Amino acid sequence: MATAIRMDRDALVRFSASYMYYVEKHKLLDIMSRILAEATVQQIEDVRRWLGENIRHIAQEIYSKAMNAFHLGIDADYYQLPKNFYHRIVLHGRVGSGRRSLAHVLAQRWNLLILDADTLAYHHINGQARGRKVPLLQEGIEKRSVYKISEAIGNIIQKRLLQEDALHRGWILINYPNNRCEARELFETFSVPPNRLIFLQVDEQTARMRLLMRKYAPCPQDNITYMDYQMQQFRKSEPLLNTYLSHRREVLYVDATECFETVKCFIMSQLTKTPYMLGYKYGESSPID
Repeated sequence: MATAIRMDRDALVRFSASYMYYVEKHKLLDIMSRILAEATVQQIEDVRRWLGENIRHIAQEIYSKAMNAFHLGIDADYYQLPKNFYHRIVLHGRVGSGRRSLAHVLAQRWNLLILDADTLAYHHINGQARGRKVPLLQEGIEKRSVYKISEAIGNIIQKRLLQEDALHRGWILINYPNNRCEARELFETFSVPPNRLIFLQVDEQTARMRLLMRKYAPCPQDNITYMDYQMQQFRKSEPLLNTYLSHRREVLYVDATECFETVKCFIMSQLTKTPYMLGYKYGESSPID
């Protein structure tokens, strides 16, 4: 006699999110669309036999075309994404690189959520709905333990990305990851990792000039001392983080020293006219110990 199996709702959400990522990574929707299109045009008597004879070369053709376009940097309308594609974008760069301004523009273009890791952490500590991760985060802050802070914030972000609005709209994440360990956790352990990480590259002098020339917005962090601290932290973590990111297919390096409109147009073009390839460039296992 069959018995009903009760599945935890959170486990079901995680499974569904992981399955969505698997379908996206292996381009199964593209393969299915191509099969349906060819099957409609041709007069097929034995569908099972036709699938057995053709599905492999169809899948190889689609995947190889996307791989070639990725490695050759082909930018063409042929690779435009479907309208229902959900962008999951990380904007990374030092302060003054234009992350927040670009986040608002991209979010408006594709109706994406903007998720700030610092804001999420603040609301978990000071908000009314204090989660189970708050003690770990507070302990990490009090003891200045980077590992505990990273673990707590990573758990908070992953939980937020599995909420319904994030799954059904897509999102832009800023202020995370901040080091190699966080990047590996984001790409390798999250149920729904990003399908793009945009690395905004700008030299420190230009970034400082932008920060000093922007409109004054009074807040506790808006001072030279805190800016120096942020620059120092970025210099410290960038080499190892960049070593890891350089092996990921999802990473797009952008020269952010250009004017805002130029950077914005370049990013939008890359997000819509180049194929999304996920995983490591040189294999499926991490090249870094």
